[in-house]
Amino acid sequence: MEHIREFRDIFEKIESGVRLSQEDGNRLIHSKNVVELGAMADFVKRRMHGNKIHFTHSINVNHTNICVLSCKFCAFAAKKNEARAYVLSNDEIERRVVNAAKHGVWEVHIVGGLDADLKLSYYEEMLSRIKKACPGVLIQAFTAVELDFYARLEKISPEEVITRLKSAGLGGVPGGGAEIFSERARELICAPKISATRWLNIHKMVHAQGLRSNATMLYGHVETPEERVDHMMRLRNTQDETGGFLAFVPLAFQPDHTELSHIPRTTGITDMQVLATARLMLDNFQHIRQLWNYVDEKFIHVAVHCGVDDLGGTNFDETIAKAAGSQSKGFSYKELVKLIKDCRLEPVEVNSIYAPIQKECLVA
Repeated sequence: MEHIREFRDIFEKIESGVRLSQEDGNRLIHSKNVVELGAMADFVKRRMHGNKIHFTHSINVNHTNICVLSCKFCAFAAKKNEARAYVLSNDEIERRVVNAAKHGVWEVHIVGGLDADLKLSYYEEMLSRIKKACPGVLIQAFTAVELDFYARLEKISPEEVITRLKSAGLGGVPGGGAEIFSERARELICAPKISATRWLNIHKMVHAQGLRSNATMLYGHVETPEERVDHMMRLRNTQDETGGFLAFVPLAFQPDHTELSHIPRTTGITDMQVLATARLMLDNFQHIRQLWNYVDEKFIHVAVHCGVDDLGGTNFDETIAKAAGSQSKGFSYKELVKLIKDCRLEPVEVNSIYAPIQKECLVA
């Protein structure tokens, strides 16, 4: 690409398959030359995926908002005595998933708060009932933070928790809870949460049991651009070790109704810097996912030409981003397909482990 000038040295590495350094990443994340950033990221994305944009047809189940933590960036969590606190019964969860499956949804994504009154048996029953009622539905559930919490509650190892949930029907693990790996930033926004090292180690345990997972990064709060690159480097190093991550999912901080509401929303420039740098630095991640419910629709048209090959799911019943003031109206299956086609790209239906979809046996 002849128009690559500022980053000619970096693009020559990319063309030759030479891994970029952390110093390269710091140059990229600071640059406002989004034309070259986007062009290089799009080059890599097309080399990996051609014209394809992946998406899932999914339902989100947030089974409880009760949480023992008090993360400053969170607008979803509630204490047990608050009027808005809730816990869904397994009857209600099964009903919601069956209804979604009857409408063609093939994945259920389950995350929630850390409720000390819920035992591991609650989650095992939840998974087994979903799999019995909807054999073809993939269950991607429980962040590393949740898995660690269950282990501490039950006084067993995280490996045993993962084994038991996998036996009950767990098909993959989402990437939530990573936030930002910088110890300095974590102390400011989520001090009670498990450490970055613990988060990475839980995912190593997940990968060791043959399950795949994703990885997130929450950005646009108190972290520095260099800390974003450091986050990517730690993920890249772990991926070199296990190969178990599928998608990197950067999440723009949604400040409304949080203790950090004074922080302005990220700009499109920042979002493009993060997406492009991620695609260029994370050479061992197959997918970069932009969740549509964290940005406005216009930005999606940019993101899919800036390294993004996955737009996440239709996300029925998602409540966490909405609680923090997400402005997205949401997309139906047909609307998401149309959006991708309007970008002159090819929509490809997948689930979160990018496996064939068993549409013929969604509901038993």
